[in-house]
Amino acid sequence: MSLSDRALEALNEHWAVAAIGAGEIERAGDLACQRLARRAVGRQISFSFEERAEDEPFLERVALAYELAAIEGLDELSRPAGLNRELRDQAVAASFRAFDIRRLLPVPPETLDRLFFVLQLSAVAYCGDRWSDLRRWYREQGGALRAPSVADAEWDRRLLYRLFECWVRLFRKEGWDDLDRIREIVAGLRNDQAIHEERRLSNGSEAVDRAIALRLAALYNWAKATETLAGYMLQGEPGDPFGTLDKHFEAGIKAAAASGDAQHEVVLRWLHATARIMVTNSLWWATRTINSKTSDFVRSLTHREHQAMFELLPPQRAALLEQGLLDQAKTAIVVDMPTSGGKTLLGACAAENSREKIPH
Repeated sequence: MSLSDRALEALNEHWAVAAIGAGEIERAGDLACQRLARRAVGRQISFSFEERAEDEPFLERVALAYELAAIEGLDELSRPAGLNRELRDQAVAASFRAFDIRRLLPVPPETLDRLFFVLQLSAVAYCGDRWSDLRRWYREQGGALRAPSVADAEWDRRLLYRLFECWVRLFRKEGWDDLDRIREIVAGLRNDQAIHEERRLSNGSEAVDRAIALRLAALYNWAKATETLAGYMLQGEPGDPFGTLDKHFEAGIKAAAASGDAQHEVVLRWLHATARIMVTNSLWWATRTINSKTSDFVRSLTHREHQAMFELLPPQRAALLEQGLLDQAKTAIVVDMPTSGGKTLLGACAAENSREKIPH
């Protein structure tokens, strides 16, 4: 997944972006740059520009326009063999632009709005190949990542709060325990289901009970997809997780739509694409067809006793997935990358790959 200048330029012709107007789009970019500069060095430098009350809803409207453009190509973006390259590029470029604005908007104070804001911002970052920028935002906005207490929470809220915690862990991946904890959380939810579900479905109204049942169906499918993704990132199993992920995300999206919960439906669409991107970015997927030595090496990298690594950096991904670094037919390879681009890992993978070729 790569971003091109041509895709960014073509994005200006999309109906949702064009409706804003070229001048206003330029103004939004200037506002975003000003806010970013103030956030970065505001204590050391005095800025002459002043923010206006109308800037907030204006930036929100521009971010939404970019997100509408991105949503059109989410299916293509999340499938490496997507047939429509134009839509794929559009989704990456639009997500890239949307993240530039979303990350500078204030986090909503109300609990549900905050959770969905963080989840969507994180998914937009992944779809726009802004993972490193997202990690920086996570460090700056620690309070926004705090999962609400489940004490006295209704069953559907309890599920949502736990799933929010799981996805914060999936996005930040600070270590083996971060991902392993997800499986514990989902197992705990299964145990709690027998205790809380029946009471939540007893509302004295058939219409209300049906809406709650659909909401729970969406959350249950989301939980199963989350568990599958965490298991794959940890252990590379199942070997091809896409079928399971698609099954549960698609069922969850349908249930959320049927319950009339548009906010939940939209976030699940973003997370579905993100889950597929996480898989294709993972060490397991990039090396799945190489050899047993390379698989053993990847297993050591994701082991809990080390500073676990689960995903490739963009230059590493390009070298392995797009440039064929581990192609068995290649006998000599030159890797040219900037400092901290990930050359050491690529060299180790290539060495393990070569060891497999040596006859005994």
